[in-house]
Amino acid sequence: MPWQHISELLVHALRRVAGGALHGLKIAVLFYFFIYLLERASGGATKPYRSRGLLQDLAYWFYYHSGLNQILFLAALFSFLGPRLAFLHLSIVSRLHPVPRAILWLLVADFTSYWVHRLQHASRFLWAFHSTHHAQEQLNFATTTRFHPVDHCISDILKFIPQMMLGASPTSWLPLYLILEFIASTQHSQIKWRLGTLSRVLVTPWFHSFHHSTDSPHYNKNFGGLFSFWDHIFGTAVDATEQPAEYGLPNVKMPTLMSTLVVPFRLLRQLYAQPSSSDSQSARSAVES
Repeated sequence: MPWQHISELLVHALRRVAGGALHGLKIAVLFYFFIYLLERASGGATKPYRSRGLLQDLAYWFYYHSGLNQILFLAALFSFLGPRLAFLHLSIVSRLHPVPRAILWLLVADFTSYWVHRLQHASRFLWAFHSTHHAQEQLNFATTTRFHPVDHCISDILKFIPQMMLGASPTSWLPLYLILEFIASTQHSQIKWRLGTLSRVLVTPWFHSFHHSTDSPHYNKNFGGLFSFWDHIFGTAVDATEQPAEYGLPNVKMPTLMSTLVVPFRLLRQLYAQPSSSDSQSARSAVES
């Protein structure tokens, strides 16, 4: 019976979401414990953990970690795209030794991520949805998952082809996956250490904080995902002896979880009402003036 089959699929999906949510909870508790200790040791503020914005970020955290986004959007999309792009399955890195394979995969994937991130700021359409991430004024470890579903979906599509060409991701190895996710979570934390020359290689919390700054000289800077040297190579790196005093978007507020989903669509209408410009600064100015 069709209805029996549908109910079985629904039960399977619910079990998968529940299992993913439990996994997300374990990671959240583990990351919070270690990052909080590092924030306190470095003299960082703990105020974000008492803000309403933290609850919004945690909602996104569990939405993505539970696999719900995968079930609702990505599974069907990549099932459609996969067979049509099968000729791109070159598995370039699969023939390499595990260590150089992981290094090459991370370099190419992060290089792609850097340019996708720049596009998210340069395109008025993409920026409207990417603004959900930048509207957070109290950065915390969970902000790393605060992305509008449209923004997240488009980003995954843009990264899909290079990843197909490379082959299987080394991040399927759980220890490496957890290390990379921990690094990403620290980037939005309040850890105050500059970490010296390390920040010229890896994206540290200090380095990434300028990307979320409300100061106009910091706009469209520090796009790196894992490696910061892309910004130094392509002239988008910025640093200072003091971290930004404020984060967020001065004239775009998203005080509720619902507003983080709805405001980007309103913003999209406003952005396209502005005179067209290829300059990403103009697009950002349109939402802050």
